[in-house]
Amino acid sequence: MDPFDYDELERMVAEFREDRHRRGIQAANADWVDEPLDDWLEGLDGRSPVERGTMMALVTGMRETLSIRDALILSLVIDERHCPKSQLMEFAARPHQARTKRTMSRLLTWAFEDEGIVPDMDRCSTGVDLMLEMAIAAPVPYCVQPLAVASYVLWWMGEPKAIEFALQCLLLDEDCSLAAMIFSAADRGVAPAWCQTGRPFDGRIVV
Repeated sequence: MDPFDYDELERMVAEFREDRHRRGIQAANADWVDEPLDDWLEGLDGRSPVERGTMMALVTGMRETLSIRDALILSLVIDERHCPKSQLMEFAARPHQARTKRTMSRLLTWAFEDEGIVPDMDRCSTGVDLMLEMAIAAPVPYCVQPLAVASYVLWWMGEPKAIEFALQCLLLDEDCSLAAMIFSAADRGVAPAWCQTGRPFDGRIVV
């Protein structure tokens, strides 16, 4: 993929910010992520390729609001039966509502602590590939959050490369809290419960 144009990304961010100011965060976030999220979910399932425009919308969305980033993480960590698109939209658009916070915390804790929650390796690997494609195409600082998401999902998959990507992310932005969390967890050997079951890593990682 050809590199994303920095000025075009800046124009997209300015448009997004103006819409958030004019119509409010919830409405603007929901409209910004609605169609790209459809495209993203279809790409994860192999139903269609993720378009360049979708990737740019997601890159700018993650740069502007971490709630969009967190929704994309949940789309990879939790299957669609327990976290359908409607729930992902709530995470992206209404992250500060008490119910939304409780639901996200419950899902992430469940995935981390329940050894029966095992990653869908093909889906996660596809998501990592797409995030790395975005990170490679996007200039700094737009590449930081896709790289941090890739690091998180690799850690969730039990892939040792997670710490390398987290470190690379921190070298680009030392204030990226998600990358710092993954670097610390991987360095201390902290891993999701399923990794303690002895199941071997069998995913495909394209780097």
